[in-house]
Amino acid sequence: MKKIVLISTAVLSVLLYSCDKVTNAYPKATGGNGELDWSLYPDGDSANYAQNHWPVWTPNTNTLTNVLIEDFTGHRCFNCPKAGDTAHAVFNSYPGRIIVASIHSSNNGLSDFQEKYIDPNDPNLSYPEVLYDDVGLEIGTHLGQKPGSGFIGNPRGAINRMLSGTDNTSTISTFRSKSITQMAIPVKVNIQAEHNYFASTRGLFLHTEVDVLDASITSELGLVVYVLEDSLIGAQLMPDLTRNGSYVHRDILRGCIDNKAFGRTLKATDLGSNGKYYVNYSYKLPAEYNPANMHLAIYVYDKTTEVIYQVIEEKVE
Repeated sequence: MKKIVLISTAVLSVLLYSCDKVTNAYPKATGGNGELDWSLYPDGDSANYAQNHWPVWTPNTNTLTNVLIEDFTGHRCFNCPKAGDTAHAVFNSYPGRIIVASIHSSNNGLSDFQEKYIDPNDPNLSYPEVLYDDVGLEIGTHLGQKPGSGFIGNPRGAINRMLSGTDNTSTISTFRSKSITQMAIPVKVNIQAEHNYFASTRGLFLHTEVDVLDASITSELGLVVYVLEDSLIGAQLMPDLTRNGSYVHRDILRGCIDNKAFGRTLKATDLGSNGKYYVNYSYKLPAEYNPANMHLAIYVYDKTTEVIYQVIEEKVE
């Protein structure tokens, strides 16, 4: 993934009232804590962007808790299609409430289940697609190695990373029931997002607003943005041990917008005068991805328990 840069709300007023063209107005910093990359805006004019593209936030009237299903899978895992089908069925049952991320990782990261394989004698036995990424492998390893984790192999899932003892993961059989449980929880955090995508630079500017509604939340909060590929046709080992060369892989995790598996910790410096958090990103979509086939999953989680409080989806195009 490309370097991501952020801008605080404090500099927005400077941009709005500047009348000079500014190219890369503020120095970039490593680690995703610098300013927005104005080279991704077609003419590099930050003042013009701020005046014409910056969102005007309206009250967030959402009263519902959405659910992120993280499906830890592999294209050479014969039990994994069942988990994918289960997650997709729950997604279809609750339109707008369920977001799925297919994470090609085992509990130890990369395994035979995720690796590409080229058969030297018969291409019809090959698994040539690369569906894993470094961020997904880091997440899988982290959840798989936590004390008390039940993630001992694929397939496995996480439903808003809700806890069962010390385990944030779930079996396939509980995908639906745990999703229903999570959707019934009164909303504790609200998220809004707006974005602009510029095809000429493949630049994506994402603006987020986080409103913590539950005053009892005292832990630090993390903000994560997954970059997901809607669908891709490729090989998959099926439950009957046959290879399906035309399998539809859905909601493939291709990384995080800031290349951080566990995102950004929300800080006092991200707070607006209204008590809400504002975090903004710029990102260059890699050339191999079709923007019309990509979406973002934006979620806020408790950095102590790792439970996800809220998630929303944003299409790139």
